[in-house]
Amino acid sequence: MRTTVIRVFIAVMFAIAAWLSGRESRLAAQVADAKQAIATFDYSAINALHPERAASDYLPGDGRRLADDIAVSKAGVAYWLGRYDAVAGDTGGRADADILLASANAAFRASQHDPATGPVAVQKLDGVLQAYAAAMKATASSQGLASVALAKEAAYNYEYVARLRDQVARGSQARVAKMTSPSGVVMGGDLPAGPTIHGAPGAPPPDAKTEEFQTIMPMEYGDREAQPEATPGAKRERKG
Repeated sequence: MRTTVIRVFIAVMFAIAAWLSGRESRLAAQVADAKQAIATFDYSAINALHPERAASDYLPGDGRRLADDIAVSKAGVAYWLGRYDAVAGDTGGRADADILLASANAAFRASQHDPATGPVAVQKLDGVLQAYAAAMKATASSQGLASVALAKEAAYNYEYVARLRDQVARGSQARVAKMTSPSGVVMGGDLPAGPTIHGAPGAPPPDAKTEEFQTIMPMEYGDREAQPEATPGAKRERKG
């Protein structure tokens, strides 16, 4: 009887572990699919995801939680859609560097839509500086190339906003450049116009002449076979 109870208990534990593992894998697959969709500017896929606790959240280590991955993706989508108020300040109590940086960027963009000037504008920029400082503090406890890139971006933006804040406080000619609220994604051809999650759109140098461009393409296999063999060079003499 005791042996049967032990076997049933072990079977139940294995069943629970299998269910948790399956749930974790499905959530991870959904997050991966959503990130792939976002990379191709399909922002609708992230709407079906909601940050939730997963089994991996309780495991030891400093790895990012799936819930934070979802929150970062949602913040990025809201930012690029111009929904800055939905991102600014909405960190959910997390200290994740990506979330804090997205919140700081959105706070600055929101200040560009605010008609306030003078001391009120300075106060808003002070809040933006605090947000960037929190993002830099979060990157200090992280490691890896991604964290270094985040730290550089947060530090650059902090310096930019600090100088702008000082100019506005002195009442100089500098002002927070005001922006009109976007009414959705503006398309330029089959891609969104302006900067995107992949950076600023590229273009040829303004003074370059297109007829001077040289396109180098690899030869086809058959063409390479038809080429004469390379002439062997002279034998090199060993020195020393």
